Parts: sequence; structure tokens; C-alpha cells
Amino acid sequence: MHLVKNPSTDPYFNIALDAWLVREAPPDHDYVMLWQNRPAVIIGRYQNTHEEVNLDYAEREGIAVVRRMSGGGAVYHDHGNLNFSLVVSTEKHPFNDFQSFTQPVIEALADFGIRAELTGRNDVTLGGQKFSGNAQYRTSTRLLHHGTILFDVDLDVVPQVLNVRQDKIESKGIKSVRSRVTNVKPYLPGDVTLDIFREVLLQHIGRHNNGIDGELPLTGTNETRIRDLVRERFGQRAWNFGESPPFNFRGRQRFDKGELEVRLHVTHDRILNATIYGDFLGDHDIEPLSQALIGVEYDRHALLRALADLPVQEYLGGIGRDQLLAVLWDVSEKVPEDLIP
Repeated sequence: MHLVKNPSTDPYFNIALDAWLVREAPPDHDYVMLWQNRPAVIIGRYQNTHEEVNLDYAEREGIAVVRRMSGGGAVYHDHGNLNFSLVVSTEKHPFNDFQSFTQPVIEALADFGIRAELTGRNDVTLGGQKFSGNAQYRTSTRLLHHGTILFDVDLDVVPQVLNVRQDKIESKGIKSVRSRVTNVKPYLPGDVTLDIFREVLLQHIGRHNNGIDGELPLTGTNETRIRDLVRERFGQRAWNFGESPPFNFRGRQRFDKGELEVRLHVTHDRILNATIYGDFLGDHDIEPLSQALIGVEYDRHALLRALADLPVQEYLGGIGRDQLLAVLWDVSEKVPEDLIP
């Protein structure tokens, strides 16, 4: 097994690197990589970005939103989260074999007197609380297993940014399953840093994979190709948002000038159909306003641009542009602070 030393904390680069390792890296070796991201939400391959992420909060706080190749639920990363990726031959490991990949994590914690266990299909827990979620992606010959370890994550951010909008959006996207979570650090002796834990974990991964006897450099041609993948796919809105399953959105609010309801059908991140209802007393046919939304990206800024030159108050009997935008771009109530997908 070869070690991939990756100092990058750019989530777009790191997710592209995961994909490159399993699809394009030289197949004559297995690979292990321990890595970290700056604040980011990493969503599963088959999830609806709008349904899983409080996008206004993410934008305000500078939190990236990136779709990965593997399935599963949305997770929050920051510098207190340690991620581990392993790429191996499918001849050695069947898909959905989570036990063998998470065992080194369990053994690393056991070295410090901490008892962790694999629960359910792909979660590792401490005292019934989740600290590691895991997912996999495979090609015909290679398997990528990657997991998170909540070492010292800012858990106060989690309920703010992972804000499921299931009351407003109907889609066939895979919903995140919420579990009670904890960081690892409070369980460890005070002198155990993330770097120390990283080295212990790497030793256990090596023991389970016939040792780590080489290194794969991320320079030159390799790094250029990974950055190409960022530019072509993983850094693109078309991948991170447009790959969401088609969904229906329903928003409704009552204002002084009447009740306003909108229903949208969104496909590939663009509004395909839009209908506006309400008991407002507008003096224009509402159809041109609905039609102005067709083909617009389902994004707050794009919606605002589409409405900028329209006499919205005349269409909606005094209900203004900002009020319409509030209905089009609604955010549901926050989830409890100790829950995380």
C-alpha cells in the first residue's frame, strides 16, 4: 500500500483527488490517504443539495458545498475533522464491506483505552453516539472507501448548515439519516492531538493492509489532472447542484396584502415549471411573472436577477419582490443541535 500525502484543505480538490485515486491512479498499488477540509458540506452522490443544505448560511459563512462520488448522507467537515480514504482492488474487498475498513479506527481508539464499535451498516460510535460515517464507491476493478472522524469539529455549526427542507421539497433524493454525535477528543487523554491520533490510525491501517511501503506523489502530471477534474466537474455548479434529483418545491406565506403560494418543478438545477397562487389583488395577468421564472437556476441570486426588472407589486397586489423571493427561497426550521446526518 502506498501513502498519499495530501496537505490540501480545499474540498473541491480533495473530493476530485478521491475520484482520481479510484478511477485513474496507477492500479499496481493500493492507496491510503488521511486528509482534512476547510469548512464544507460534502453531500452524497444521490442527494438533493437544496434539500440537505442551508445554502444561505453556507454562503454567509463561506462553507463550500461539494458532491462526492459515493452515496450516503451529507456530512459537515472542518479542520477538526479527520478523513481517511483507502483505494483497493475489488478482488480483495467486496462492496459494502465496512467492517474491515473501520476496524483500524476502532483499534486506534482502543490503544487509548476507548471502546468504539461499528453499528448499523456504516457508522462507528462511542457510547451510542456517532463519530464516524463511511461510504464507498467502486469501479469494475477498484474500490474507494472513505470515512469521517469527528475529532474536534465545531458541532454548533452542524445544525445551522445541515438544514433539511423536507417540509418544502419533495424529491427522490436519498435523505440523510440523523444520529446523535460526538467528537473523539473529549474521550482521549489531554495530550493526544489530532496529529498524534493520525499517526496511530495510520499504523493500524498499515497493519491491516500488509504495510505501507511507498508514497504516491501529488505533483506534476498527477496534480494537473486532479485540478482538471475540479475545473471540469467537482468545482462546477452543474455537478454540485445540477446532479440533484428532480424535485418539487412548495412555498407559502401570508403577508398584509394577502397570501402567496408558489409551486416549482426543478430539474438539473433549473426551474422547469412555476405556478403562483394566492388571494392577493393584483391588476396584471400573473402568467408573465410565472413565465419569467422558467429556465432560471434555482439559486437566490439568479431568482433575484430574473425578477429585477419586473413590476412584481403590480402582479401581486402590493406584495413586493423581496417578499416573493422569501417564498421562492424558503428555509425550514433548524434541527436540534445534537443531531447530524
